[in-house]
Amino acid sequence: MEPNSSGAYWSERLAKPSTRTVSRASLGRLAVTCVALCSAGLAPAHAELGAAPASKPQDLTGLSLEDLLHEDITPINVLGSHTHLKGGFMVGYRYMYMDMAHNQDGTRDVSQQEVLSQYPVVHTTMTMQMHMAELMYAPTEWATVMAMVPYADNEMHHLTRTGERPTTYSSGLGDLSFMGLFNLWGNPSAPTGQRLVLNAGFTAPTGAIDESSAGKPLEYMMQLGSGTWDLNPGLTYLGDSDLFSWGAQVLGTTRFGRNDHGYRLGDRYRLSAWADVKVTDWFGPSVRLDWHAWDKIHGADPGMNPARNPAFDATKQYGERLDLLFGLNFYVPSGFLKGNRFSLEGGVPVYQNIGGPTIGVDWLLTVAWNYTFR
Repeated sequence: MEPNSSGAYWSERLAKPSTRTVSRASLGRLAVTCVALCSAGLAPAHAELGAAPASKPQDLTGLSLEDLLHEDITPINVLGSHTHLKGGFMVGYRYMYMDMAHNQDGTRDVSQQEVLSQYPVVHTTMTMQMHMAELMYAPTEWATVMAMVPYADNEMHHLTRTGERPTTYSSGLGDLSFMGLFNLWGNPSAPTGQRLVLNAGFTAPTGAIDESSAGKPLEYMMQLGSGTWDLNPGLTYLGDSDLFSWGAQVLGTTRFGRNDHGYRLGDRYRLSAWADVKVTDWFGPSVRLDWHAWDKIHGADPGMNPARNPAFDATKQYGERLDLLFGLNFYVPSGFLKGNRFSLEGGVPVYQNIGGPTIGVDWLLTVAWNYTFR
């Protein structure tokens, strides 16, 4: 699972004591098309249960830190969509799972027999799991920094022309990610409103690119890192009201140079738009559209024979995918877990166009926990 598809990220925004109506912290969006999409009604209006009427201001000075965090129930898996106020910390963990069980060439599904007519081996199924530890800190009210440590666990099943069914594995530390979130427009301490946030991140080449089985290199998608230093620039638009929040984000991955195996993975592009509803002050569902695109690999690993395995062909490692995702977001209001958040998001691709024949995504799931303190 790619570190930036990874999916996204989340965190809570700490509201300052004031006499304004309690509101949910925002999630973001940029891109003119997505702004239009969200403002045109992607986020449905709803009635907020168990809260003071919008026309009656609520005094926040009597609320605890956990009560303030309680007001923010947001979707997950959007990198850098949350900021904190000065002095705020967040620790978190995410588990991401992706299941692949069919082969595609462009937008067309292809059978295993069709692939075997061109190559001596075909991929039958693959699972990609990612464990992500996260830490965020806000040195000022206008800037938040974050670090992410990924651990990947991949499994791929094959079928050969001779009827053999080998299985390969790769697991280990991925590329470390770091990002700064800088508020460009809007008030980060206001309980409602709109904001624009600059995402400025990079990844360090800490993931292995020499994963092998029986002395032979594994496919590009089975490697744990890129082997290069990569930049992650982006912009996030955040909008929220007392009733719901919405947003969109554009984020990219730009790679530099070539790694020790003589290649550079293709640049990646991501556009995400979402909305979430506050059903109660401890639960809120969300819906999200997440588009990914990735370019061809520059160069090639000399140990991979493109005539033997389509996933060894550097010229075929490109594509785009649009995922439709639904989320459930919970806050624990009392007990020994008070202040913790738990989120679940899953979905399927509604469009997929990939260089092939190669294995495609069938469904994906993310489970997350985080806790904010200061």
